[in-house]
Amino acid sequence: MSNTRASTSSSKRSAILDAARRSFLRVGFGSTNLDDVAATAEVSKMTIYSHFGSKEALFLAVIEDVIAARSRGAPTLDAEVPEPDLESMLCRVAEDLIRTVRHPDVVGLRRVLIAEQPRHPDLAARWRSATVVTTVRELGAFFEALGQRGLLVGVEPLALARQFLWMLIGDPLDAALLGSARPMAPTRTAAQQVVRLVLAAHGGGRTSSA
Repeated sequence: MSNTRASTSSSKRSAILDAARRSFLRVGFGSTNLDDVAATAEVSKMTIYSHFGSKEALFLAVIEDVIAARSRGAPTLDAEVPEPDLESMLCRVAEDLIRTVRHPDVVGLRRVLIAEQPRHPDLAARWRSATVVTTVRELGAFFEALGQRGLLVGVEPLALARQFLWMLIGDPLDAALLGSARPMAPTRTAAQQVVRLVLAAHGGGRTSSA
């Protein structure tokens, strides 16, 4: 394929994903019409099928695209972080997790997946695998490495990873999905509170800064 054709194909794919994402977020999975998506993306319906094969595959591609967009620029889980920098690095990671779960695309797709779960449980399972399960696994490996260095003590890495993640995202996720009149804590404050709680409990004998 020539560079021009490849570029055109990539542009069409991006246009389809953007149109589909907006439709899924606006009217849900069941009510999204591929003819409407094609019209918005200025492509033929056959082009959608040639790129994605089915409506379900298109939805999964939208999920992957949103996850990839939210992952770009995320802080690195550096298991070799110097001990004096551990708290600030964990805070950056924690802030990114909170911002991600509050992002309108993430909240919107969660609503769609909850509505579709009885009819399409595989879609919700794929989302959970790519988000929560993957994040817990990565955090668990990171906490295990910190434990081996003595920077965390008395932890079961995967259990701590789940606790860390849900202490961070549980309240903002619930508020975003269901609505809340109560003001949310600023992202940085919420992140610092969770990180300092973890380090006070497991920080290898060091006490988190006040």
